[in-house]
Amino acid sequence: MRFAFADTDEQLADFEAAFPAAIADERGLGFTAQTAGGTARLCLPATVDAPFPGEAIAAFRGRASLLPLRRVVVLLQYGAMAMGYWDGASLVRHKAEKRYVVRGNGTAQVTHLRTKGKSRYGSRLRLQNWELLLRDVTDRLVAWHEELPEPERVFLAMTPRAASALWSMDPAPPFARDDARIRRVPRHVHVPDHAELLAVDRWLSSGELTMP
Repeated sequence: MRFAFADTDEQLADFEAAFPAAIADERGLGFTAQTAGGTARLCLPATVDAPFPGEAIAAFRGRASLLPLRRVVVLLQYGAMAMGYWDGASLVRHKAEKRYVVRGNGTAQVTHLRTKGKSRYGSRLRLQNWELLLRDVTDRLVAWHEELPEPERVFLAMTPRAASALWSMDPAPPFARDDARIRRVPRHVHVPDHAELLAVDRWLSSGELTMP
């Protein structure tokens, strides 16, 4: 059962009352407790403080803030991107854009070049648009870095190849690819646009309770 961000404190309190010996899992995503019927799990919203691996639920509730963190969300696919900066619950900056970078058979131009060699008609335009899309992302990230407080989390939804291309840009994103703040968006993302950006953030800002 998924629950809304506003219910996080209540869900934590109820889980502690039911399972006072619950501890955080090894990835710090939430809390688990062993029962006669199996494992109970409380997965916290990705947009709040994370518990330390093995931390007791009572200790976490005593120290943690459940206010939504400052965060950047970047959704990037070949031909489309959507990105936003949230300060708590407020979407402060956002941008969505689409560019023609996919061949008629649905293959991204950069993939076609890698697998088939040089392409023909339209390849230059597609590759140029892909580079412009990457530049739009990095330029905006750099601008937000200069204008706004540092994000506490960075959520990315993109393929490893797209990430490599993004970090090869000059300027590159204003944080390292292995920055500890970076999290992968752990769900399927549709073609990026403003509506999908909002949907992804709503999902990241919700939690999940699983009972045996």
